[in-house]
Amino acid sequence: MAKSAEKLILHKCRQCNRTDRRPWSETDLPKCNHCESTMDPLEIRYKCLRCGHLAWSEAGSTGKSCRSCGYRIFVKPRKGGRHKVLKAE
Repeated sequence: MAKSAEKLILHKCRQCNRTDRRPWSETDLPKCNHCESTMDPLEIRYKCLRCGHLAWSEAGSTGKSCRSCGYRIFVKPRKGGRHKVLKAE
């Protein structure tokens, strides 16, 4: 099985609307080969709340279920396992 860094996902150019499969990276977005503009990912990474399985789905799709346990609710994983910090005023 391929690691998440080796996963090729569909990206779309912001300027010329061309699509291409590129390796996924948390930090930097790829550049278009045609116009050198930034490309946005069209697939989103989600995490199952029950078992923690990571899954990729297309942006705008709804009603996905986990392939491991069948649970239907997914959340976007936070970077580095951090938790949200709120100011108490």
